[in-house]
Amino acid sequence: MLIWPAGLVPAVMACVALTAPGAAGSVDPTLGGHWTLDEVQGNTAFDSSDNHNDGTAFNVTQDGTGYAFNGVNSRVVVPSSPSLNPGFNDFSYRVALVMDEPPQPVGETYDVLRKGLVTTRGGDYKFEVKNVKGKAIARCVVKSVRANGTKVLAFITDGLNLANGFLHVVTCTKTSTSITIRVDSRTPRTKTISGGLGSVSNTSDLALGAKAESTATTGFDWFEGVISDAVVASP
Repeated sequence: MLIWPAGLVPAVMACVALTAPGAAGSVDPTLGGHWTLDEVQGNTAFDSSDNHNDGTAFNVTQDGTGYAFNGVNSRVVVPSSPSLNPGFNDFSYRVALVMDEPPQPVGETYDVLRKGLVTTRGGDYKFEVKNVKGKAIARCVVKSVRANGTKVLAFITDGLNLANGFLHVVTCTKTSTSITIRVDSRTPRTKTISGGLGSVSNTSDLALGAKAESTATTGFDWFEGVISDAVVASP
């Protein structure tokens, strides 16, 4: 059973609060979508941003503090919208998660947050967990299209093993020149891309816990663990 250590919860909640709605009911305008995943029943994953990007939950277990994904057929699918397609703008996406085991076998991946595939026209972005030598390693990936039509694939990883039953927050940030990953309060890692990055905009649905497509020739990369919060935002 996945357990959230009490000592980590305040730090994560402080991080989540940076993009949560204000006390007076106002919503942070930088938010593209914010799924707190605090429902206890039903199949709607409500978006607390002002963009109404509600998702449909499939085969998840809800307890009011997060969704448990079974690694077989659990996912949340959010319809595509302009607010989830940053174009040439800088943007970030963040997930709070708990997991016990890395994907199997070595080299396998879990899709945690994803919009589009590497073959998708207009680019795609994702946060995945990859089994690297038996460790569950966070990996941020963005494929973008420059103004001249050149496609650029950028990715970066962090070395922390996420599969330890503790709550972790992973943030991926894309700018016009670089991609950055940050795990918890660890020092961010940034890769600058020669020639810069371009636009990311596609018609694909966004998914938590797997690919969003109805069929996937390379598999769905089903995530096994708990996701307690997910955000797409302007940095």
